Amino acid sequence: MPTHETDPRTAACAAFWNAVSERLPALQALPARELMEALNELLQPLFPELAVEVAGEPPAFKLVLTAHGATAHFEDVMALARSSPKLAGVEVEAFRQRATEGFGMRMNDFELASADLRVRQEPCDGLVALEIAFAKPIPMDMQDHARHMSFIMLDHVLGEYDFAVKVGPVDFVDAADEAAFDGVPLDDFAPAFDACWRDELGHTGIFPTGEHAWSGLEATREAEDGREIEAMVMRNDSANALLGRADLGHRLSAAVPVASGEELAQARSYEDRLSALLQTHEAGCCTHVVLEEGVRTVSYQVADAAAAITHAQALQEEMDLPVTLALAFDPGWASYRAWLD
Repeated sequence: MPTHETDPRTAACAAFWNAVSERLPALQALPARELMEALNELLQPLFPELAVEVAGEPPAFKLVLTAHGATAHFEDVMALARSSPKLAGVEVEAFRQRATEGFGMRMNDFELASADLRVRQEPCDGLVALEIAFAKPIPMDMQDHARHMSFIMLDHVLGEYDFAVKVGPVDFVDAADEAAFDGVPLDDFAPAFDACWRDELGHTGIFPTGEHAWSGLEATREAEDGREIEAMVMRNDSANALLGRADLGHRLSAAVPVASGEELAQARSYEDRLSALLQTHEAGCCTHVVLEEGVRTVSYQVADAAAAITHAQALQEEMDLPVTLALAFDPGWASYRAWLD
């Protein structure tokens, strides 16, 4: 694991904010569009997959950091926003937020308004699956274009983070079935989406207290050599409440060989102690445990990846266990959702 001092992302964040700070008076003197272009010129060499958008009129403005919905680069957005210094007259925001009123778009001589879309949702593997219909006729040669614009509109209505992390499959209703479609107008869809996430899927965002509820599962997968491998899975059902929380976007996994009853007891003790450390101040939650080919792997979703690794390594040294640690950015909890019914 790279240290804080040698982490390339940390260095890139510092370089960007230093450049902004040094040029701030000149930047604040620019019109909004020229300001956005100037900020992106500073950002691109350091974070080529990110962009800056500007809300408001200089000298006071909001600097919005976006990855254009690409979750692979969300970690960079969050690190950049978290490392921002206090800048006079400047507010820094991670990700495009939700639009608060209806809007329209024009692309390639084609116009589409948020009022022209209706949406229906249903739970799907821990996420929200969507069906979309158009409330006005769309020419056949513009169908694909209109669907592309629909995704942009969904990003605006739900916000960049929620659309990328919480939405599952998106299907479009055939034109012949649009008249009978009972979806919600896109302008009114965000509350329905939130209700599905919270009430139907149970992702309340509230950290579970007391004894957690667990389920036992059996699964098989095919190995690279064609063999079928059996796995025993213990899923923390209580962790489902936290799925999708932006502050628990990293997954920490700890794998321990368990060839005997004594090794199994040690592995469980390690899991219990690490869980207690991470659950302090709601810094993390154990999500599931997989036993496969004599190796027991426990997974956690954690808030501070560096602190979680430090806890895990210190406990490993104290207990003198052969633990293999792995850390991944998993904002959609894909590893956990794989075991949802």
